[in-house]
Amino acid sequence: MRLLFLVAAIAVAWWALRLLRQSRPFPKARPRDDERHVENMVSCARCGLHVPESEAVHREGKHYCSEAHAREDRH
Repeated sequence: MRLLFLVAAIAVAWWALRLLRQSRPFPKARPRDDERHVENMVSCARCGLHVPESEAVHREGKHYCSEAHAREDRH
């Protein structure tokens, strides 16, 4: 009788784990290298820090890491 209970408990546990694994969504796949967005890095004209071009402050043909450095470089 104990053996039958043990086998039944193992079967129920296996069945429950199988259901849980099937119901979980798959993790999102990482984008392939050719699908990733590549952005140019530019150097701040004041301090030399490299920042993405979309985040840089552009003044008079130069790139800056912040508005403060753009203002300081004009003085």
